[in-house]
Amino acid sequence: MATSTSLDQDSVFINCSFSDDYKKNFHSIIFTVISCGFRPRTAMEAGDAGDFRLDKIIKLITESPYSIHDLSAVKLDKKNKLPRFNMPFELGLVIGCKKVAGRKFSSRPLLVMERTAYTTQKCLSDIAGQDSLAHGGSVARIITIVRTWLLQQSGRLGIPGNVSIQKTFNSFYEALPTLCEAAELDGSDISYPDFVVLAQQWLVERNAESAA
Repeated sequence: MATSTSLDQDSVFINCSFSDDYKKNFHSIIFTVISCGFRPRTAMEAGDAGDFRLDKIIKLITESPYSIHDLSAVKLDKKNKLPRFNMPFELGLVIGCKKVAGRKFSSRPLLVMERTAYTTQKCLSDIAGQDSLAHGGSVARIITIVRTWLLQQSGRLGIPGNVSIQKTFNSFYEALPTLCEAAELDGSDISYPDFVVLAQQWLVERNAESAA
């Protein structure tokens, strides 16, 4: 069973593909969330190996006042020729909480993205009326969408501009192989926790240098 949870005002639940062909897009979402002063949360977090995946996801949804859902990977899998329903399923969990779990969840904002406009509505008609934003697979567009949405929904001051985050992400991604080598990590298969730590440390050091 899922354990009791508490709300973390900085937590952002990220629901997207973890496949290799989506990796840079996934990394850009994580980096943008961190750059905006929030905490990225995904099912790839380290946890009790005995936890059921669904229980872990529900715990993350419960703890996170914000959630980001990219449904662009809802397509036929090359290996088994079947679509992957994980992302729509997790989006459904969040919408279900908003609709039936009471005031505690009803006001929690969610962002839905897709690669091509209106694709989701063709295969997930029940989502009609829920605005989704198309990014075309562009990292720059993903960063802009996520950053603008976090600014709008949180109303927080001090969130960097989208161009600034794009430039910073590009610089970080160029430095990532060297950072992995220095940390004795396999840069070709960096884990989610390691990526988050490296991004956080790099941003702290960069901001310290800028302030000096």
